[in-house]
Amino acid sequence: MEEITAKLEEYIRKLCDAEDDPEFGLDVNLFDTGFLDSVGSMDVIVFVEKTFGVEISQRDLTLYPMNTVNEIATIVGSKKGLC
Repeated sequence: MEEITAKLEEYIRKLCDAEDDPEFGLDVNLFDTGFLDSVGSMDVIVFVEKTFGVEISQRDLTLYPMNTVNEIATIVGSKKGLC
């Protein structure tokens, strides 16, 4: 799980141009704080699917919160059978 979280954090920080932003954190709501918008969220989903070999379905987006790095990592981990 730590590797998943680290890769996600690195990618999202670069995507959001927040590499040294002190307000960015693993439990910060990426949408409420403006780090991500709907276009950015699609970039993250494509990254997750390609990098971790999992599928994020429309149902997943409806059922599970994916607003923070930790929430996204948890979904990836569960799809990979790590959680």
